[in-house]
Amino acid sequence: MAKRVPKRSDRTVRREQERAESRLKEDRERLFVLSPGGTPERPLEAASAAVIESHALSIPCPRCGANHELVEHSAHVRNGVRVRETKLRCRQCGSDRSLWFKIVGPSLN
Repeated sequence: MAKRVPKRSDRTVRREQERAESRLKEDRERLFVLSPGGTPERPLEAASAAVIESHALSIPCPRCGANHELVEHSAHVRNGVRVRETKLRCRQCGSDRSLWFKIVGPSLN
């Protein structure tokens, strides 16, 4: 005779779903850091400094998908290369992150 599986409570189901959502948000954040622009070693390319802020604000939050607000835009030198850092904060969940850019001029034909 087979054992009957006990019914899980609503609270147990809800907590399992919350843990799964939390793991998914953490995975999305790790993927964001590994993608281009996530670290100064792999910056996104921009034609000029004027387009960096608008490009940074167009990228949604990896955790919740909401829009970012720009906290700071600064220039740094990393390993002899000038890079720009845009510090972003999510308007909905409040998480902070940085997006990195490297200015490359237009290529000549």
